[in-house]
Amino acid sequence: HFTLPRLDSPALSRRLHLYYSVSSGRARDIGTVRWQESCIQGTVSAPTNASTRYEIELVSGLERFVDDELARKLGGRGYRSLGSHREGRLSIRYGGPVAPLLGLRSATAVHAVEWFDEPRPRALLGHENFTRLASSIGRVIEMHPAGSFRTIRVRAAGSNSSVLRRLRDDIASAFGLEDREDTGHLNVSIRRSGRGAGWEALIRLTPMPLSARAWRACNRPDALNATIAHAMTALPGHGRGERFVNLGCGSGTLSIERAVMGGAGHIVGVDADVGALACARENIAAAGVLGEVEILRGDMRQAPLRDESFDTAASDLPFGMVGNTGDGLDVLYDAALREAGRLVRPGGAFVAYTARRRLFEAALARHNGLWRRTAEVPLRVSFHRGYIAPSIYLLRRR
Repeated sequence: HFTLPRLDSPALSRRLHLYYSVSSGRARDIGTVRWQESCIQGTVSAPTNASTRYEIELVSGLERFVDDELARKLGGRGYRSLGSHREGRLSIRYGGPVAPLLGLRSATAVHAVEWFDEPRPRALLGHENFTRLASSIGRVIEMHPAGSFRTIRVRAAGSNSSVLRRLRDDIASAFGLEDREDTGHLNVSIRRSGRGAGWEALIRLTPMPLSARAWRACNRPDALNATIAHAMTALPGHGRGERFVNLGCGSGTLSIERAVMGGAGHIVGVDADVGALACARENIAAAGVLGEVEILRGDMRQAPLRDESFDTAASDLPFGMVGNTGDGLDVLYDAALREAGRLVRPGGAFVAYTARRRLFEAALARHNGLWRRTAEVPLRVSFHRGYIAPSIYLLRRR
């Protein structure tokens, strides 16, 4: 549980009691939204009721990591997995405090789901349905400090239809938000129900995706997705005092995710790019882990570190999508496997991420005496207007 401003905010209540329909220009009374007593007491237990449905958005392939994190954070608080009915989505029912959902590190975003037993989306503009939708939106907004939500984005097939334009305008008017087509702090999606009947409204619980880490003060186009970095640091398992080295640390994503996870004894990031190191230091300071992560300038193929001085090495290997053509990657992969083998103790781990799977596996075959592959996690990651299919590899030092 966490304490919030009271949800029966007079200003919000007045705004929801009376708002203006843009299409008609007339005042439209939608009634004063009532929240459950458990929420009005100032402590959020759940956005709706004891059986709220949530949809967790994730990088396709990270389902097991989300499942593991849900089990750790929600424990026996009454959550039930409903499975994955769409790629990159996982549905649950959960009736406990919302705070653990807002802290998921393996998920891209979490959405509250409202189902409407209606044949057409036009019915969402009706008094009863809009009141229920506005109530759910109001609860999400009230979970965050004032001013966190300034813009709105409504996504739907046929979003330029008159019905969905009016729904978007009515929500924006009711909550005093600016309508944005590209991005929005309040993110609402309208779609046909996966149950085969009716419509669903998905309301993102946070102003920004969970994957957009608050510590990312400095961003680079080659920065690793933070949820993938979290999975990479969780994959090998780790004992107390783990010694962790991030080869080619870039802007510091892997090193920071390992530090935030806790329990490490020594974390080192190595990169030859002075600009990347400056960016990493800025992010490390923003994450509040300055004393836990050491950043060194050096070639990831010849790091200035002692032999067998680490339990785990990790690297987001270049694969030619950003900043280079991919030439010479076979040589780089050979060097990375060799250097990680020098730095990691026997029995330790090397976690590597690349979309050039054939190239990496060919290099791995040349180092079969040094590394044993124990796991591969294939992913499907959005990239520009399409997708790439990288993998996370877990190797064990022989």
